[in-house]
Amino acid sequence: PAPIALAATWDPALATQYGEVIGDECRATDHNVSLGPAVDIARVPVGGRTFESFGEDPLLQSRFGVALVRGIQSQGVQACAKHYAINNQEDHRNSVDAVIDERTMRELYLPSFEALIREGEVASMMGSFNRVNGDFACENPELLTEVLREVFDFRGWIMSDYGANHSTVQA
Repeated sequence: PAPIALAATWDPALATQYGEVIGDECRATDHNVSLGPAVDIARVPVGGRTFESFGEDPLLQSRFGVALVRGIQSQGVQACAKHYAINNQEDHRNSVDAVIDERTMRELYLPSFEALIREGEVASMMGSFNRVNGDFACENPELLTEVLREVFDFRGWIMSDYGANHSTVQA
């Protein structure tokens, strides 16, 4: 099922099994990274990628995301959490600036990424297309260095979504 349908079961054990199948299929086809889970908060119901997430609740996103990561990585495949961060607008997604206050960011949009790092030990992260408070997410020092590396203690690797890096200098 689509991840949003999987989340409707409220059964994280199913997400672990789902992840095991994804990891097994990746390994069987010589892929060592699975581009998921997507733990974007689903705020735009008509968004083209809303179905990839687990819904609009940060706790549900966290529980299902961690379970999926554990399932994928149990098969010797790296999971890549996406789309970091504050990404849920499809219209002008390559240029939209998500202007957000610190409290909303920390309480709504970032908890699932933190859970995937601390509880799921996710191997990698994918940066999103959008800007966050003026800087592109893939070039955002607050998100990439201060939050991800220093606060969440992420030690994995980071990739951009396809075409999301606008400058290798800032990235």
